[in-house]
Parts: sequence; C-alpha cells; structure tokens
Amino acid sequence: MRAHRRLAGFAILAALWAFAAQAEDARDRNAALDYLGRGSAAFRVGDLAAATQNWSRAIDMCRVIGAADLETQALVRRGEAYRLEGHYRDAASDLHAALTKADQSGDRTLIAASSGALGNLALLSRRSAVAEPLLQRSRETARGLQDPDILAAAANDMGNLYTATARPDQAAAAYDEAIAAADRAHDEALAATAETNAARLAASRKRDQQAATHLARAVARLDHLAPSYAGGLALVSAGAVVFEQNGPLTADNQRLASDAFERAEAIAKGTKNATLSSLALGSLGRLYERGGQLTQAAVWTERALFAAQQTSAPELLFRWEWQQARLEHRLGHDEAALAGYRRAVADLQRIRSDIPVEYSSGRSSYLSTYGPVYLEFADLLLRQAALGPAQTGALRREARDAVEALKESELQDYFRDSCVTNFEAKRRSIDTVAAGTAILYPIVLPDRLELLVSIGQEEHQFTIAVPEARLRDEVQQLRVLLEKRTTNEYLPLAQALYAQVIKPIEPLLAADHIGTLVIVPDNVLRLVPFAALHDGSQFLIERYATAIAPSIHLVDPKPLTSENRDSLVLGLSRSVQGFAGLPNVKREISEVHKINGGTSLLDEQFSRGRFEAELKGSPYNVVHVASHGEFGSDPSRTFVLAFDGKLTMDDLEQTIKFGELRESALELLTLDACQTASGDDRAALGLAGVALKAGARSALATLWFISDRASSELVVRFYRALKETRVSKAEALRMAQRDMIADPRFSHPAYWAPFLLIGNWL
Repeated sequence: MRAHRRLAGFAILAALWAFAAQAEDARDRNAALDYLGRGSAAFRVGDLAAATQNWSRAIDMCRVIGAADLETQALVRRGEAYRLEGHYRDAASDLHAALTKADQSGDRTLIAASSGALGNLALLSRRSAVAEPLLQRSRETARGLQDPDILAAAANDMGNLYTATARPDQAAAAYDEAIAAADRAHDEALAATAETNAARLAASRKRDQQAATHLARAVARLDHLAPSYAGGLALVSAGAVVFEQNGPLTADNQRLASDAFERAEAIAKGTKNATLSSLALGSLGRLYERGGQLTQAAVWTERALFAAQQTSAPELLFRWEWQQARLEHRLGHDEAALAGYRRAVADLQRIRSDIPVEYSSGRSSYLSTYGPVYLEFADLLLRQAALGPAQTGALRREARDAVEALKESELQDYFRDSCVTNFEAKRRSIDTVAAGTAILYPIVLPDRLELLVSIGQEEHQFTIAVPEARLRDEVQQLRVLLEKRTTNEYLPLAQALYAQVIKPIEPLLAADHIGTLVIVPDNVLRLVPFAALHDGSQFLIERYATAIAPSIHLVDPKPLTSENRDSLVLGLSRSVQGFAGLPNVKREISEVHKINGGTSLLDEQFSRGRFEAELKGSPYNVVHVASHGEFGSDPSRTFVLAFDGKLTMDDLEQTIKFGELRESALELLTLDACQTASGDDRAALGLAGVALKAGARSALATLWFISDRASSELVVRFYRALKETRVSKAEALRMAQRDMIADPRFSHPAYWAPFLLIGNWL
C-alpha cells in the first residue's frame, strides 16, 4: 500500500474545512456544517466509515436546503474517503459531481479542490492522461488563489504524475514547489509527504545523498508533529523509501526506517487504529526480512497479520500473508509456507478486480507487482512434488492452477476485459478429452524449466536445468532466425530447444503411442512455433500433430464435420489503407469457398458493416479471413484489416460472440496473413487469446507474415484435408504442413511453421 499517495486528500479536506467555517449561521446550514465537522474529525483519526456516514448526512441535508456550496465540499470529502477505502467508482461519482457543481458556481477554491481530488483519483486509477489536465487545472487555480494548502497538495500530486510518466526533472520541480507551499501553510505533514516523494524520486535516479537528505528532513518534520493518523501514514511512507534502494541497506537507512515504523506503530496504538498498526508492523517485518533477520521478521509479520484481520483492508491481509509465506520458506518451514501462499493467493483473487492496473507499452503493473506470488507458490509446490510420491499429483495440479490464475490475469489485462476468460459455453479440462493426446504444460521459473505432462489421468513432471534468462535468449534468437527463409541458421537453436523441451519426454510419448501434442505455452515459449523444433533428422510436426491452448480449459470441444459446416469466407486482395495488396487471396477465397461452401466476400464486399451483418444474421460456424492483421504488445494495435477499416478484437467479440443467432461457440476462426510482434511474448497473448475473445472453440492464425502464395497453399490444403479425410483439425494442419515441407518451394519453416492451431484441436 502506497501510503504517500493517500495523504494529499488530508490537505484538500483541511483547506475545505477552513473555507466551510466561513459559511453563514443559518440553522440548517449550521446542522450541515456540524455533520461536515464530525466527518472531518473522524477522518483525521482514520475512522473512514464514520467520516463517510457523516458526510453522507451532510449531502442529504444540503440537497434539501439547496446549499450547493456545502454539498460540493461534502462530495469532495466523501469522494476522498471512498478513494482511500478503495471504492474507486463511488469516489469517481462523487468527485465528478463535485467538480460539475464547482464549475457551475464558479467558486475557484472549490474548483481547485475538486479538480485536484478527481485528478488524484485518476492518477491512482492508473489513468495518467486523464489525471494530468485535472491536476494542472488544480495547481494553476491554486496559484491564482495563492492558497498554499491546496497548491501544496496539487503540486505533490503533479510530482507523482510526472514520476509515473517518466518525467523526473519536472517531478523534482513539482515536489520542490509542494514543499515550499506546505511550509508557507505551516503544514508539516504535507511537507513531509512531498519530501518523502522527492526522496523516492532521488533514489530511483541513483542520487543517494539527495535521497538521504530529503528522507531525513521528512522524518524530522514528522517527529515534531502531534500524533495523528495522517502523520502515522506519512511515517510509514517515509520509512518505505529504503525498500526501493537496491543492494544492502546502510546502517543509517535501516535505523531511520526502523525509527519511522516504530513511531508509526506508537501512533497507531495511541489512536487505536488497526490499519495504521498493520502497515507499521508489516513494514517492520519487511525491514527485518531485507536485513536477513528472518525470525524477527516473522514475529513482526505475524503481528501485522493479526492487526489486518481487525480491519476491512483485504489488500493488507494479502500483503502480509505473502510476506509470511516467503519467510516461512526461507526458514525451512515449507508446509507452513505452502499454507501461507494458499491464503495469499486466495486473498489476492478476491481483491483482483479492485486493484488499479497501469499499462505501459502494453504491459500490466498487476503482473509485475503481483505475478511473483503465483510463481513463487508454483515453484514451492513443484519442489515439494519432486521430493516424493506422496500427493505429487495434487501438488502438481495445484501448481498448474496457480499458473493458470496468472495466465487468466494476463489475458484479462492484455484485453483489459475481465470477461475474456469467462465465455459462457460449457467448458471442460483438456486433460481428459481424447486418447492419443498428451498435454505439455511448461512452467518457466527463474532457475529452471518445469515440464508437466498429462496423459489421460496420469501426470508427470520433468525438471530441466535451464535458467529463464538463457531460455529467453535462445528462444528469441530462434524466432528471428526462423523468419530468415534464405538460410538454415535456425537449425542449431531448433535442435537445442528440442533437446530441452521434447527429448526428456520422448520415452513417455512413445510408450503411450501419442499422436497429438497440445502445448500450453508459458512466458517466452509463446514466441516460437513448436512445430519447427528439430530432433536432428526431422521436425516435430513430422512426428506429432500440434496445437496450442491458452489455458487447460476449453469451451466444450467437438470435431468439425462436413455435415455441420457453414462458412463465411472473407478476403482482401487489394492495397488499402497503406497495406500492400495480397494478389493470391483471390485464389485462396475461391478455393476455400469451393471446399467449405457458405458465403464469400472479397475486397469492397468485405466491409466492417457487411462483416457485422453477416455474423449477426447467420449462425456461421467457420469464419475464414485472409487479410492483413497484427497482434502487438499493446492491445490497441491488435486488429484484422477490412476494406474500410480495422476490426479490433473488441469488434470481433461483439460481432461473433454476441450475434443474434449464436447459441453456441464459433467452431473455427482462421486469420490468414496476420503477424505477431517477434520480440515480446506479451504480443503473443493477442494471438493466444483471439479465440477466447471471439468466443471461438479454435483459431488458426500465424505468428509472422509470410507470402500470400505460401499462405494460400497451406490453408487450402488444411481445409481439403479436413473435408476429405475427416481427421482432427490438428491432424489436418499437420498434413498440410508436411505437404509444404515436401514441396521444395516451401520447405523452409519460415513458410509453414508460423501457422498455429489455438484451442480445440479435434
């Protein structure tokens, strides 16, 4: 919990309280003012529930008597309280209403306060583009008013914004302005908050002496204040700066942090505030953990957990459960550690939707901050499973479930849609679907690669001593070399990866007569097609049909037969919107239409509107699109090109998944001529998630762009095999790829390997 970002509201509310005291003495207004005062008193001691209740009464009374100015103040205060409690939607509603009323009245003090509070909420919600104009307006208005209290809060929030958006020089200047304004307002708590933020910024810039100076001044300011909830939070925030410094802590820093946390705990005891107590105690535990004093760290963490249980702050409960689990593991108490991780993951899953997520270059702050808890848990489970036969199957499944929860979060965050993994069709585990099929579930850990293999009801574990850093380097090099169709430089790396991922499990696959290998790739392994791995004499696809599953669960799988096939075939052969023409698409659309029947739309006919009308008007179960498409690390760059514009993944979802006549999942979505960014495994999430996003049982798509002639050859052979041999989709793709390998024109894996079958392979 970042306490320093919670403190600006105290300054805003203090300024508003002083302003409200100037109101006229009419009886009804006095009653409203009384509720405002009671709420502020409760807020100052950290009783947010009582504060919210009193401000709600003030709002109701103000609406009855028509006191719009007091209502605006109460809305700002309640919005700030909701924000601190994590109720961001309620906070946004109040603060938007407050700013609207402030604008209507033209009261610049209220405008500065409400726009600052709303901007701070947007910043905490990770929406910096929305936050910036609001915070700038608050700061400029406060400058015009020469109101140092509101200016200090607004400048501090501007510093946080500049820090979050990588503008360190502007951030430092904003913090300096906040410190100076807080000094003029004689607000030591807010000055200390700005000093702490300046220290954090200096530490991130490796300016250790500057950081130490700011931090010492922050703690000195707080030491002179009367005990208060706001001061306690500021002390926790100041002490936590040391956690952001790499390497061993200096004795001075350790002593400063310890003193800050202990003083915060003393304040918490005096004010009987369990939330502050939990923050202070848990931070002490973390400090001792950082210093290697594990027994003492465990004691403080246990006390923090007990205090968290007395609050309504589930995020704190999760944080200390996780810390306790780490400590138990380092102390050698693995059973206790596993129990702690189970509680932490369960707590995290409960609050998952309430955690604000920031996206930078398509990446999610949730995964960088909370992803380690899932992987640490899976790591420990797999170590325990490798020790002996007792409960190994259950431990492996639990490890896989932990990684599955992380994969689900990745897809949700990539598409910024919590519903993407919750398609309402019947779902079942792929473990038990088909005979002759093995499920390969790689888990990439910092020091090794774990391979979980499921065949029927049997589960097997293989541990490969390849560190994540080396695996990532090899896979990324292989991906680049596979696309170079004029050389065979890819071959040594294709053989090395085969030796690491496939060779260890070969005897198991042979013993069970496996013909289809379904891979649930993790991490960097999403970047390469497993079909192109090479055993020294042949490619993997020449031995096994392969498919990719984004998850171990699928919509209810069933084979695609000619009897139930109704196809929509779409293509773009002409150059439009700056994209090159694809002349072989005309032949591809014609051939696919001959094989599958249904409806075909080419060039101008393939418009966004016609696409939507066809899908919503007819229950097609095969949709084939031959056009440019891109899957980028940023989901806003993920699209398929129609003649008159781009079809985003949201468009596909709305059109395919929720068509008027769609009572069951789309069976097959083929996206030909698409490409996925080669250097970023996050980009592959768009490819892996397209079937889920569109509500399709399976998708056929490409990792990189290839000549439309080769692409057309392969997909025609794929559909022909599906119709004429009645094999599974995975086997049909294998047959098509083997035909391409045998054709001298297309034998290089650059032509056939990028095609991936994702989802249901039957």
